[in-house]
Amino acid sequence: MIDTVLITAATVRETECMNKVNAGRFKNKAPLLISGIGPVSTVYAIMNYLAHNGKPDLLINIGIAGSYTGNLPVGTVVVPVSDMFADLGVCDGKNFIPLSRAGIKDDDDNYTPTGIFHADQEIVQKLAAYLSPVKAVTVSTATGSAEIREAIRSEHNPDIESMEGAAAYYVCNKQGIPCIGIRAISNMVGPRNKSLWDIDLALEQLEQALVNHFNAIIT
Repeated sequence: MIDTVLITAATVRETECMNKVNAGRFKNKAPLLISGIGPVSTVYAIMNYLAHNGKPDLLINIGIAGSYTGNLPVGTVVVPVSDMFADLGVCDGKNFIPLSRAGIKDDDDNYTPTGIFHADQEIVQKLAAYLSPVKAVTVSTATGSAEIREAIRSEHNPDIESMEGAAAYYVCNKQGIPCIGIRAISNMVGPRNKSLWDIDLALEQLEQALVNHFNAIIT
């Protein structure tokens, strides 16, 4: 049974998408954690929260994301089924080698976040009728060129990218905490052109999705 929920997002603006959500009996049991931008701050923020408050029954990571596919245009709200650290690896000239294939990870290393991390499949199935399930990647530097976009696409074939998603899933998978992400597309991944971004639309759609489906997530 879900009794406590932790909502995480990188910024205040993203957490404000919960303002209109009717949390019902979770009103005082769904704290908002602003984790900061990027995977390092996200891992620290969540672990610091757990150290002082214990484990929630569910963690929901919310925010905006970039899309790798025209099937997910700006404003689309998605649920990352899986996530991974796309830029954790080794550069060899113009080539990128993921850490999982670089041959430098010790056999007894249980903490380096290689591999794929997963959302709670039961909740994904509940939301799949309303929101698009996607394969996500997480990066420390937002992709802003066609060359890097193609390198990530050819290596991982993702649908979206964010800067925190895999960090939240990584901690939850390690700690045995059910987790889910809900992201809204603010831009297409590629050469950086802010005139084509629509963060306001993305956050409006994210807020509406949370208003419509929060109860489905927690029941």
